[in-house]
Amino acid sequence: MIIKIATVNEKKYKVVKLLGKGKGGYSYLAVDKNQHYVLKQIHHEKCDYYNFGNKIESEIKDYQQLAEIGIKLPKMHDVDLKHERILKEYIDGETIYDLICQNKMKAEYMNQVHDMCSLLYTANINIDYFPTNFVVQNDEVFYIDYECNAYMDEWNFENWGIKYWSMTPEFIKYMEEHS
Repeated sequence: MIIKIATVNEKKYKVVKLLGKGKGGYSYLAVDKNQHYVLKQIHHEKCDYYNFGNKIESEIKDYQQLAEIGIKLPKMHDVDLKHERILKEYIDGETIYDLICQNKMKAEYMNQVHDMCSLLYTANINIDYFPTNFVVQNDEVFYIDYECNAYMDEWNFENWGIKYWSMTPEFIKYMEEHS
């Protein structure tokens, strides 16, 4: 589902490429006057393992909640409720998933996620720890998804997310330091 031109509250953006598809929508790299953005188009495709309410309202609420507790994430620039589109800051970098696949993980990335967990757990929140939801820019880790949920042990980083970050020397070092 590639769109050539998309509008957000009647302002036009050139869509360059599809960045990814998640449970809630499609994310595209979009450009306006040489400024890069992520344009997220909410979709209503069925997801067998996740129940949604109003997706666009959830994105706004989750963004506000995560920003308030200090999680590093892309700024939400605009929301088009009518077309269910979100315009957010583009974090230029590689995903943790890509870094794992290229054997370029660094222990400091694991430490930054551990720091995020401290903020999240104190606020009684979990996020989606899958490695494609994290981008590294200038050695700084950003959570690029806005999804968050009430904290449950089974879905925290140590019990769920870490499974997808493992198998690297950095993971082993992280576990030794935090066990």
